Amino acid sequence: MHRSKPRVLMRMLTVATLLRVVAQAAAGQCQVAKLTADDGAAGDKFGCSVAISSQWLIAGARGDDDHGSASGAAYLFQRCVNTWWLVAKLTADDASAEDLFGWSVGLGGEVALVGAPYDDDSGSVSGSAYVFERRGDANWFQVAKLTAGDAESGDFFGRAVAVSADVAVVGSPQDNDLGTDSGSVYVFERGPGCTWSQTAKLLPDDGDYGDQFGTSVAIDGDVIVIGTPDDEDQGNWSGSAYVFEASHDGTWSQAAKLLAADGGPFHSFGEAVAVSGSIALVGAFDANGLDLDTGAAYVFQRDARGAWPEVAKLMADDGESGDRFGRAVAIDGTVAVVGAWADEDLGPRAGSAYVFVQQQDRTWLQVSKLVAEDGASDDWFGRALGVSGSMAVIGAQHDDDQGEDSGSAYVFAVGPDQDGDGVMDACECPGDLNHDWIVDYYDLAVLLADWGCDDPHNGCPGDADRDGDTDHADLGLLLDNWGQICP
Repeated sequence: MHRSKPRVLMRMLTVATLLRVVAQAAAGQCQVAKLTADDGAAGDKFGCSVAISSQWLIAGARGDDDHGSASGAAYLFQRCVNTWWLVAKLTADDASAEDLFGWSVGLGGEVALVGAPYDDDSGSVSGSAYVFERRGDANWFQVAKLTAGDAESGDFFGRAVAVSADVAVVGSPQDNDLGTDSGSVYVFERGPGCTWSQTAKLLPDDGDYGDQFGTSVAIDGDVIVIGTPDDEDQGNWSGSAYVFEASHDGTWSQAAKLLAADGGPFHSFGEAVAVSGSIALVGAFDANGLDLDTGAAYVFQRDARGAWPEVAKLMADDGESGDRFGRAVAIDGTVAVVGAWADEDLGPRAGSAYVFVQQQDRTWLQVSKLVAEDGASDDWFGRALGVSGSMAVIGAQHDDDQGEDSGSAYVFAVGPDQDGDGVMDACECPGDLNHDWIVDYYDLAVLLADWGCDDPHNGCPGDADRDGDTDHADLGLLLDNWGQICP
């Protein structure tokens, strides 16, 4: 009876699964998971905003209607080995219709930040943001509601949020301090007693009418990057981004204004920003890449003098006009991910995302293009994204699995391709034959059930070393990697 078990397990592996593994390897990408809300419904727009850390993932669903039409929600997932489990649905304690809670989300350690730019506590569309913290093994609680100290109607506070350790950053792009819709950004810090309070309001040195400073924000340690897509230094709506740095006494001051070397009118440079250490990434979804208005993303790196020069322009190797490449960007270390939600590989506006890795000579190389396994027209895959370590999350807010525009989010393994075989190293898990990212007894069952297979043309399910047959070499490879968890 025990002798038959491997073959029974083998039968559990469907042809579709095996074909998917082969297709992923050929494409140089690997989709780890597709996430949806357990109570998802039409119009939720789950995945309209996303963020990821080593163990946690958050997805906004600004159209959720638990507390009234478009009151909004956000969903928290926890990683266990390579499975992502839904552990909490977050809603505001004072939720009401049309708040659009979940428009923006951020993660920092065990702190989640959720923007609700249409909340009207301080006036019509003044906006707010909510802080949630983990208490106990898996419980998350709202611990603060953040609002601007000088809130006014129409500020759109919460349009963009970011959090790092004890510092939260909230964009208010329609604040009027320097002119109508000039914009501002607020900094909040967690102090004694775990209370959150506003400690700074950031404004650009040269802010002006209509700049929309604060449309996008990012923070890493003592660096904040702020996008201003309607700035006009290089023409109408050419855009810019600002770098603020914290001094030893905790005050924030403007350190640099970032402009694209080839910037021009209507490029929307700064619509998306990201930062990791001394590297800033700025998206310009209407910039010129390989074709007119394909979009681009620009890399800036702080040098020894403290300046932030442009060091690279990232473009899709297959970019086409209108792809909106650069509408979303993320970076962690030397890995950058850029979304192109209007890419048409799987249909109009199906969307895609591109992975770039900084090489040893500091140049940046595109290593993969990510698309959803079940992608379809109008999914908007890549409109929101995040990256942490070897994992990236890509939002698809118009996916229809649970009804029209219910939304979803996809998790991919990403990173460099150091062996140059066309597959990112994080996607390679030698010995993982059933594609569950763990090398264990199930993979051994696949190998034994396929023992002796010799079919270089169609492939063998147990061929761990991909030489066209299943033999002792595959068994050795599997045993060498026994117990490995990937990526």
